[in-house]
Amino acid sequence: MPTFYPTYLRERFTNRARELALLEGVAEDLRRGQLRHVALFGLRRIGKTLLCQEQVIRLLVRGDIIPVYLDMEELCTAPEPFAQRYIGLTCFWALAGGEAPVDPYLTVERLLETEVVKVPLVVRTAGAVSRELGRSKPDYGLLLKLAFDFPDQLGQTLGRPLMCFLDEFPELSSLGNFPGVGDPLKHFRASLQQQSQVSYVITGSAIAVMERLVRDHESPLFLQFRTLQLRPFTREDGRELVEKLIGPLAPAAHAAIYTYTFGHPFYVTALAARLRELAPAGPEAVDVQQVQQAFLLEALSGQGQIYSYCRYLYDISLQKARGYGLLKALLQVLAEEEGLRLSEVARRLRRQAPATREYLRWLMEVDLVTEEDGRYYYRDPVLRFWVAYTSRGIEVDAFPRREDLEGLVADLTERFERVATQLGRAKESEVRELLRNLAGQTVDGALLGQAGTFHIPAFTRIEPYRSPDGRIEVDALGEDGERWIIEVKWRKKRVGRGELGQLIERAKQVQARPWCISQAGFTSEATAYAADHGILISDANDLAALERAAS
Repeated sequence: MPTFYPTYLRERFTNRARELALLEGVAEDLRRGQLRHVALFGLRRIGKTLLCQEQVIRLLVRGDIIPVYLDMEELCTAPEPFAQRYIGLTCFWALAGGEAPVDPYLTVERLLETEVVKVPLVVRTAGAVSRELGRSKPDYGLLLKLAFDFPDQLGQTLGRPLMCFLDEFPELSSLGNFPGVGDPLKHFRASLQQQSQVSYVITGSAIAVMERLVRDHESPLFLQFRTLQLRPFTREDGRELVEKLIGPLAPAAHAAIYTYTFGHPFYVTALAARLRELAPAGPEAVDVQQVQQAFLLEALSGQGQIYSYCRYLYDISLQKARGYGLLKALLQVLAEEEGLRLSEVARRLRRQAPATREYLRWLMEVDLVTEEDGRYYYRDPVLRFWVAYTSRGIEVDAFPRREDLEGLVADLTERFERVATQLGRAKESEVRELLRNLAGQTVDGALLGQAGTFHIPAFTRIEPYRSPDGRIEVDALGEDGERWIIEVKWRKKRVGRGELGQLIERAKQVQARPWCISQAGFTSEATAYAADHGILISDANDLAALERAAS
């Protein structure tokens, strides 16, 4: 299937073993008649569509489940074309295997000219849509119902379940702008709850929007989907992708690539392409200095892929905003200094805190900014670097002079020296998500430093915690009758007894059980102390095993 999933993309597909295992688990449950639905979200260009494409191909090869892939960004233009294309493209995948010319499946009139006319259900549904479209005022609610009900009806007719991948699902809400539609999400949920033959995987690049769709109790889709956040690559995955693209590099060069891309697959791919140009002698000749130069050319040259992507992301996020100028000023402030509190941001902007809070809230809505423990950061560190320079008019030519690059390289090193801190914040968020996914499960107690099996509470709330007086801060506080506090030490140094002693003191003050997660593990004294005081402990390998258990 070269058009849907080109060979070169499949050859580049790297790892995502945990995510594919989860999707295969959903498929296995579907085979047994147990429906589960997944909400997959992550930053733009991080690989959500590629993951769906890979799973679609795997399902096609096995053949017992029908995969259906729909790009909601293309479909959700108006209710009339949406209903026709939703139904037609479902037929395209289910009855034509996704390989026939697609145009005949985009309207109900042309749909009835294809081979699918042999299926009575298709004829009836197409007729119902056609009759409604012939009215002077079509019932948009009915059109959406016909569309959303169709995959399940088709699965029953064919005797095979469907797994529907709805890419950029939040676009569905845009249909609510048409009079008479109401809330499209309510129409979708009404159909979802009556189905027995379809599992859904919905994706979205707007992280804040996706989280609100599936986690906000006021959303029609509350508790209907298991969440799966696609994160940047690990160092090992990043190395694998680079070697697929340009061949093996020296360890120092790999480390530099990871430092400047944070493992984001798009940035890794763009940087690797640039390195091919800068190192004609072959990958073995690539050194750290060339990686730095390649990154600067990609990020600060108008011809760079990273530059073009950051420009697109910046413009598309701000183009519809009120207070455009102030939002740009706010982004420039955070580009120069992250981790500011609301009062500090307001002071730099010379605005009142309530107004500044609204601007920050809007930037969080469009995923440019995130808030952790009352401090504000860029979601994408590379975008932060780009804003910091381009907002001051600093760009580089396609063929810059060596002396021009030398000063930029020095500043580049300084700006990215906080990588470990930023990755630590990402790991804290990941652990909170892991606890949500493990809710109510029983795991191997050894993964938390305990004997036998261990039950994970189904916490109703898992959030970073800071006491009102500011004296106690922890990475997460889980509450459900039982309380846990979680501290993540994502660094190369092992945690010692003293740090566990401080953690248990904080745990006593908030009346919670402590869990410490250390990337590098624990000293022998700390391990013994944890056993004596009932502290849960996990290292990086334990955490990886818990993530697999949650899949």
